[in-house]
Amino acid sequence: MLKPGEILLLRLIRANNGKLNFCTLDRAAWRNGWRDLDKRQVFDATYSLIDMGYVIAEGENPGMPNYWITDSGMKILQEFVENRLLRDDNRCVY
Repeated sequence: MLKPGEILLLRLIRANNGKLNFCTLDRAAWRNGWRDLDKRQVFDATYSLIDMGYVIAEGENPGMPNYWITDSGMKILQEFVENRLLRDDNRCVY
């Protein structure tokens, strides 16, 4: 199960596929509530997602690659959204 911070990073990378390098991803994460979501550094969480195969880092500058979400990253993010919707539906009172 992914942590909330990892979900945030996947959402940011998906929304900006290929446009975020580490500096812009770090800034976007902090602007979107990273402090409250994860005790780790954005760098550690990003490379955890890469190690799990959910994100790839590529680019012309190897020292500052851009990030893309993989098909498996899209799948795990979709599963998270669906599970969250199911949990929210179970709490509704009709």
